[in-house]
Amino acid sequence: MSDVNVLIVFYSRYGAAERIALAAGVGAIQARGNIRLRRLADHADQTTIDATPAWRENLDRMNRDYVVPRPADPQWADVIVLATPSDSCAEIESYCASLRSVAPVSGKIAAPLAPGDEESALKPIYAAAACAGMVVVPGKTVGDDPISAAREYGQRITAMARSLKQRTT
Repeated sequence: MSDVNVLIVFYSRYGAAERIALAAGVGAIQARGNIRLRRLADHADQTTIDATPAWRENLDRMNRDYVVPRPADPQWADVIVLATPSDSCAEIESYCASLRSVAPVSGKIAAPLAPGDEESALKPIYAAAACAGMVVVPGKTVGDDPISAAREYGQRITAMARSLKQRTT
């Protein structure tokens, strides 16, 4: 069984995207994948962040719990999960756009996620990942439980990457 490396990159202000990112990570682990979990830094200035106490509080916690993606992360990964809030964010789109300059990602699997499968949030990420040369695998929530759906998605994309790796080796 080939090792599959899953990089989970998310941006979250209040925790919704963080929860689905964690669930996708659990699914990847359940499918016997190796994971790295990374949170993108905020593009907003400190004054904007401080103006919203819930954002400030969550940011302090997440800065303690997560590190930002490192240049070696996309090189290591077979799959890159890109979890965004339900209102698409510039942080994820910028990260996708920067991938080509950081690492060769052509042919790697991009797995975009958003709470509630918000099409308006996912379309820019699909486009940015595809423009970076990645193979975009859309996820679709079945039922009312986005956490279970994200976990199943993590399992599915890990199994898919394993199958692809076995065919190329």
